[in-house]
Amino acid sequence: MKRILLAASALAMIAAPAAAQNLTVNLTGNVASVCGAFNSGATAGVLNLDFGQLANTDATAQVPLGGFNATYICNSAAGMTRTISSANGGYLFRTGTSGGSANQVEYSIQHGGGSGLNFSEQGLSAPIVTVRPGSTALMAGQGGTVTLRADGVRIPSPANAAFTTTNVFAGDYTDVLTIAVVAN
Repeated sequence: MKRILLAASALAMIAAPAAAQNLTVNLTGNVASVCGAFNSGATAGVLNLDFGQLANTDATAQVPLGGFNATYICNSAAGMTRTISSANGGYLFRTGTSGGSANQVEYSIQHGGGSGLNFSEQGLSAPIVTVRPGSTALMAGQGGTVTLRADGVRIPSPANAAFTTTNVFAGDYTDVLTIAVVAN
């Protein structure tokens, strides 16, 4: 009897179709965030610009600095936030000082371009913040010309208007302008 049961059991195993076996393959990938401000003339993200000799321009005029191009690229679906700020609140400070009436020269900024990145000439007493939604235009890159203008410093001498002087002390004047871009 045992042999019959074993034989029947073996036959059942051979005759029964095998259960179907599926294979599931989970695929993944990642696209790194690319979000920033770029300029082809910058070295490691640093661009050095010089207003030149400010004493040659009247205090009632401005010294324009030829524009440079800023290209913004951001592949975040949520968009980006751009913050333009000045370490000295929109002033060039005489080296070795913290500004003050005879140690600072005011400058302004203007930004051209599309995709809501442009703005008219304004000072930098506070950061300029622009929030943009994600778009294929920003993913491809949007550019605009940035123009800077410093105030002239030449004035007539109060002692004798036939001569000129400046309204700030002589020296080198500097500031650090930062254009920061982060993904939203």
